[in-house]
Amino acid sequence: MKMIYKITLVFLSICLLLSDSFLDNIPPQDHGNWKLLNEGRISVFHTEHSDVNWGKATSTFPIKIDRVYSTLKDLGNYKHIFDRITESEVLDKDENIVYVRLDMPYFLSDRDYTVKYIENYNSDVIVIQFYSVLHPNTPDNKGSVTLPRASGEWRLTSIPGKGTKVTYIWNGELLGRFPESQLHTAWKEQGNEVLMWLYKYIKSNK
Repeated sequence: MKMIYKITLVFLSICLLLSDSFLDNIPPQDHGNWKLLNEGRISVFHTEHSDVNWGKATSTFPIKIDRVYSTLKDLGNYKHIFDRITESEVLDKDENIVYVRLDMPYFLSDRDYTVKYIENYNSDVIVIQFYSVLHPNTPDNKGSVTLPRASGEWRLTSIPGKGTKVTYIWNGELLGRFPESQLHTAWKEQGNEVLMWLYKYIKSNK
């Protein structure tokens, strides 16, 4: 048993090391080539960076940054925060590795991915990044399309007197038999839904 445990740890460490490159693909803060998809209380954009399509949604919540942060830290509870998530299983609490499965609409197969979350702090800004990893305890994904390059970040900025500016960036790949002509619609819908669900959950759980 000890030998199996050691082999598993080595396997996981190698996978995490190889997966760090996903972080380099996330558009940096000064990336300026975002194209508007939707403007309003929630604004949604898209861009191409490092040969990957990315979506971005941003909104200002009249909520203090610590409440938004603590909600996003509750990885195992994502299935109750975001309506489209049907599974959110923490596989490694110390490494912040979680398995997520999404219920896709219409004729589409479910999507799933296993990601690791890391955090960075800078005065009034909190950045939570995530990227795909391999993990030996990832559930059987039969019936869904696995997204091997799932990655992105949450950026929380405290705005005195107003609340928190919330920015969500994600890899826009959907793979499977998803029609390319519908990607803009899918990104716009995803950006609006994710921030709307997050806001409603926080407001209803004071």
